Amino acid sequence: MEQDPLGEQITKCQQGDPEAFSWLTEEYGPRLYRYFLRLNGSTADAEDLLQELFVKLIEKIGHYRHQGRFESWLFCVAANMVRDEARRRVRRGEVLSLQDERVGLKEVLASDEATADVKLQQSEQIDRLQRALDQLPQMDREIIILRHYGQLSFKEIAEQFQIPIGTALAKVHRGLKRLQKIMTQNKQTG
Repeated sequence: MEQDPLGEQITKCQQGDPEAFSWLTEEYGPRLYRYFLRLNGSTADAEDLLQELFVKLIEKIGHYRHQGRFESWLFCVAANMVRDEARRRVRRGEVLSLQDERVGLKEVLASDEATADVKLQQSEQIDRLQRALDQLPQMDREIIILRHYGQLSFKEIAEQFQIPIGTALAKVHRGLKRLQKIMTQNKQTG
């Protein structure tokens, strides 16, 4: 019988094992943080959402039935949290802008080996990418971020958005083409 380390950790977490919960946060925390960060552009909001997600995980893990889809389930919860936060902001009359608080070099570039020039160029590229992502329709942005930052499969994306897998493939492909076009246009005008 083949062991399922994730399934074992989930079971331990459901039994209240803090080490198992710690393992889940270490395993999924960085990807979820990048996912939140790319969707809203704010380090503070990304940290708040990540913390809120892990609180929800503690509350809901007991109801989760592991069938090999934990990652998809977790990113679905994360995506719903982002949508809920966006709706709350709209109700409060807040402007949704990804330009408010950009990620600093410290968060993006962990390497001490890169020169200041390289770090600055990388930071500028990340800013250009974020501005281009901001210009995409919400669904396209979410799908691209789930695929590339959340590392979800096309099948998991299709399940999350309740669309056929071919549609998920096409949406990612078209979204990336739009993103490339936006970045090319921004480079020419900037």
